[in-house]
Amino acid sequence: MAMFKIFKLPQNQQFQYRPRFWEQEKEELEQRVKKIQNPDEVTPEEIKERISLTFRSKSGVRDAEFRSKQVNKSNKILVLTIVVLVFIAYLMLNLNLDSLLKYLS
Repeated sequence: MAMFKIFKLPQNQQFQYRPRFWEQEKEELEQRVKKIQNPDEVTPEEIKERISLTFRSKSGVRDAEFRSKQVNKSNKILVLTIVVLVFIAYLMLNLNLDSLLKYLS
């Protein structure tokens, strides 16, 4: 039995890791509820923080949706412009093909 302990390798050092999660929405909600319950205790720093938080919250998903709508709209306008220009070029070439051939030869 003692012979087996000589050849036994030491185990890796183990530790207990407990991840901690920060719920930003929950914390912001608690701060807003606290400010509503005590409206007399508002400082200028809290007002600045509230304004910056509203800017941050509005610049999230809404901007991405707005941007995607604008990109789609611009793509549609671009495709429509290309189609109209191709149609005008086709008409000009079709109507003036004889004069164009005379000019080229």
